[in-house]
Amino acid sequence: MLAIFYIVITFLSGHTSARVLRHWEDLGLLTADRSPHGHRRYGPGQVTRLYRALALRRTGLGLSQIAALLDEQDPDPVTTLRAHVAELQEDLRRRGELYDRLAGVLASLEDTCLTDSGEDQQAQVLMKVIETMTMFEQYVHGYQTEENRRLHDQAGTLVELLHGDTGYPPGTTVLEVGCGVGAQTITLAQRSPGAVLTCVDVSADSLTEARRRVTAAGLDTGTVAFMQADVFDLPHDEGPLSAGRFDHVFVCFLLEHLPRPGEALTRLRAMLKPGGMITVIEGDHGSTYFHPDSEPARDAIACQVTLQHHAGGDALIGRRLYPLLTGAGYGEVSVSPRQVYVDATRPDLVDGFIRKTFTAMIEGVRQPAIAAGLIDAERFDHGIRDLHRTTEPDGVFCYTFFKATATT
Repeated sequence: MLAIFYIVITFLSGHTSARVLRHWEDLGLLTADRSPHGHRRYGPGQVTRLYRALALRRTGLGLSQIAALLDEQDPDPVTTLRAHVAELQEDLRRRGELYDRLAGVLASLEDTCLTDSGEDQQAQVLMKVIETMTMFEQYVHGYQTEENRRLHDQAGTLVELLHGDTGYPPGTTVLEVGCGVGAQTITLAQRSPGAVLTCVDVSADSLTEARRRVTAAGLDTGTVAFMQADVFDLPHDEGPLSAGRFDHVFVCFLLEHLPRPGEALTRLRAMLKPGGMITVIEGDHGSTYFHPDSEPARDAIACQVTLQHHAGGDALIGRRLYPLLTGAGYGEVSVSPRQVYVDATRPDLVDGFIRKTFTAMIEGVRQPAIAAGLIDAERFDHGIRDLHRTTEPDGVFCYTFFKATATT
């Protein structure tokens, strides 16, 4: 009989090696009896437990979670499974995003006439994939601590320039799309007391940070709600993110990262009530100029533009807001340039914008730019030094954002 159960357990374990079974024993997930000669033996109860463990393992649950479930030590199995389903949904979303980006790289390669052959062409393809994956990690998997800090420095520095004329009446419903870590959310809530804000982002980690910052700012959390959602999944068939539910939509620094900004704007138009208004704010790295001028600095900036392009985004999208909005079916489109001009008379902007916002952003692409072969380390570092040079008493720095409003 024991021999039969040994055959059964071998069948059930499939490609599970003896080493894996020993590991499971060490974790307490599976136990075996021992023969007088030290061989493992599995009885009926042990075979049943292995069968259940293998079935749960195929769901993707961790070994410690499986052990707790089988031993009835998990105080709330439903919550455990619900959390696991949420993790699977996030994984599927990320895989879908990765698929879209790699498909975009493939399409761009197929549409481009590649004159190189052999190793040169292979290197070109490899560099595009490296660039894409670098930007995928930077913009899809959540912001690193440094990027988080940069976004808040940027938001605090540019409040009056970008949001001086932004505010929503009490009782109106506002959808903020791509809220990230809440850099703009706090400003919106402070300038629109009584408005009801729904803030969405694809990143669960970013939403957690956004909630923390809103609470820390002492804002009314009853009028600010956060939800995880992808702009390309809007509107939902039902619920709080279904079509026609909002008086206003607010989008800031989101379109530059999207592979299909026109489609995103069309989907957001469906979220608005009749007569509703959208506000869109984006930058344009092509509007950057400074004194003293520097070719290495421009080359470093160009690396960020190129990397973002190959990731499916557009760091020059500010100039495209008018055609994008009209193409998405909006009316009464109005675009106004918002120029940041910095010299020694504005020490707040010297530090807050030149150092902590723009130059910090360019510094953040150093490693991927060098890895992709876009620039060598010496020239990139030279460019960063020259950007910092503009913060000295005789330096000048200019950059233009574009703010657009439109109606349904």
